[in-house]
Amino acid sequence: MDEEEQRRMAVCTACGSAYAARITSDGTVQPIGSTDGCRCGSSEFEVVGESTDVVRREE
Repeated sequence: MDEEEQRRMAVCTACGSAYAARITSDGTVQPIGSTDGCRCGSSEFEVVGESTDVVRREE
């Protein structure tokens, strides 16, 4: 995982489906395992929680 990339929960703004997502340094939200966005067809997501909620794995 890139140093500037976070993993968070994100919710589709159209249908409310929740996804594990990557948040890149430029703020792009990309659902993990879904390159085409949400199954409803939307590509707009809202990150859930605060950035302090992020748990980082030590490698």
